Amino acid sequence: MKIEGYNRIPQVTKELDYLKTHQVVIGFFGKRESRLLTIVGANEFGATIKPKNGEWLWIPTKDCPKGKGPKDIEGLFIPKGHRVACVNDHGKLVAYFYLSKLVQIPARPFIRQAYLANKRKYTQLVRRYIAKVLAGEATGKQLLSRLGVACTADIAMSSIKLKHPKNRPATIERKGSDNPLVDTGELQRQVKFMIVPI
Repeated sequence: MKIEGYNRIPQVTKELDYLKTHQVVIGFFGKRESRLLTIVGANEFGATIKPKNGEWLWIPTKDCPKGKGPKDIEGLFIPKGHRVACVNDHGKLVAYFYLSKLVQIPARPFIRQAYLANKRKYTQLVRRYIAKVLAGEATGKQLLSRLGVACTADIAMSSIKLKHPKNRPATIERKGSDNPLVDTGELQRQVKFMIVPI
């Protein structure tokens, strides 16, 4: 006896083989020492930042022109006995940089918190999509893509919702807000996923 239209075994086997040989990786991608990965690592795990060259870290104040470093600012000087770099603006000293021997960044584990808060949801999503794959209603790639979309959205939201540890007063003053992981929105835009062979 031959039953037409019910033999999904080859299609299902193909999709299950795809899932055995592919995985979704989620997070931030770039070269190991890239600015983005440095920022993500420092926030996720905490960091101690010390000057690479010279004696001081130069931390911009709210008055420092955006995107400018000490070498870009004409007339910048350090008043004797102070830990600020200033310019003379018509007889008034304006601090452009705070000088510090080191900066301690506390851990703000937004990636781990996103996973812990949503792992049950991810398990349910995978179970639902496995059932669809077995029924011939979805592909393995669709399952991994859906999981990647869900995880990237959750990591971005976790970075926005994270409120502690708070920023230091100087950071709040420069940023104009006290949301520790939100400044330009770069962190939220750069979380991605990729489907790669295992």
